[in-house]
Amino acid sequence: MHPEREGTRWVPVLVLLACGVAAAMMFAKVAAIFVPLREHYASDDVLIGLAISLPGLLACILGVTAGVLVGELGARRVLLVCMAAGAALSLVQGLALPLWLFLVTRTVEGIAHLGVVVAAPVLIIGLSAPHQRGLVMAIWGSFFGTAFALTGWLAPLVAARGGPGLVFTAHGVLMAALIALALGLLPRTLGAPIRGAQLSWRRFGAEHLASYRNPRALLPGAIFVWHTLMYTSLVTFIPLFGGPADVGMLLIWMPLVSILGTLAAGVAIRILPRPALVAATGFVVVAALALALWWAIAGGFDIVALALVLMWFSGLIQGAAFSLIPALSADPAINARANGTITQLGNLGNLLGSPLFAAALTGGALGALGEFGTMALLVLALCIAGVACCAITLRWMRRHGAPPPPQRARTR
Repeated sequence: MHPEREGTRWVPVLVLLACGVAAAMMFAKVAAIFVPLREHYASDDVLIGLAISLPGLLACILGVTAGVLVGELGARRVLLVCMAAGAALSLVQGLALPLWLFLVTRTVEGIAHLGVVVAAPVLIIGLSAPHQRGLVMAIWGSFFGTAFALTGWLAPLVAARGGPGLVFTAHGVLMAALIALALGLLPRTLGAPIRGAQLSWRRFGAEHLASYRNPRALLPGAIFVWHTLMYTSLVTFIPLFGGPADVGMLLIWMPLVSILGTLAAGVAIRILPRPALVAATGFVVVAALALALWWAIAGGFDIVALALVLMWFSGLIQGAAFSLIPALSADPAINARANGTITQLGNLGNLLGSPLFAAALTGGALGALGEFGTMALLVLALCIAGVACCAITLRWMRRHGAPPPPQRARTR
């Protein structure tokens, strides 16, 4: 149980945010040095692409399971163990591993990533003042974009000096430094275990069903998945429709602007304290701007301003989805489940989104709509689904009111 606090403890919160950024760098560190890593292993795009996605595959399977473990073992303990595992794996990757063993470490690394991104938000909520939890969770929602922006800037510079191995070693050192900070700044009583029934495979299956049957645990992920289905594809494919001078600039600035939108969600919910309504606004504007981009591309107009504004509102959706977790529940056990669910569904969206949009672009190239026309209609469909989930969430919250207080214990 988290005690109510008069003010947010910002220093440990920022350390936890840094832990989340370091965990997201487990994905970004490979994506940012894709070409040097491919050359290092003399491999092809498929295997190195697999190296990027392997951690996400585990998160699709084990997301809710991680939420159960965080509740049972304690968020602080899970965070520290998974940070240590991530640091060790990165340091091992800095050695001259054969490709098969590198891929094995990438698979295991997904468990370390999952534990951090499920445990850290639970601890953040416990360190935050009740009236600031939505703001703080919106800030937390920027961790993935921040990791890609920082790694995309720094990793190529590091790789140019010492190859891919130096990038992985530097990441391991960063995680080890953050463990030392977390040990000193996170109270031992924070994120204490919430004992339930004995852990077993049957228990994990039951908890999976329970998480998806509990609206307080499910609804944030149900909104977030529609965002993740299109986020990576928007960042990847929209720049390809810009002018020759715009492509590189858009690849850098689109994720950065989305971070600003995520942070703005924290401010927006202070003015309009309904995260689902903020998310719905983001979906509506993203759909409208996707159609506007279709018109601009068809007419040969500049797309930079439209693309950047679209990404700002895309980031708004992400921040609002994470802010919805404390808005729906003050129970740390349910929050752990919600973080597991949002992680699982978010990774599912990341996994399926790029192939879905690639297929849409290929199909559009053969039809009257044009390449971006099919993509724009796909964005419209996903946004409509997102708005529908936001409406369901708003209706459910009106019926059930404020979140229940934390439970002292769970029994079965």
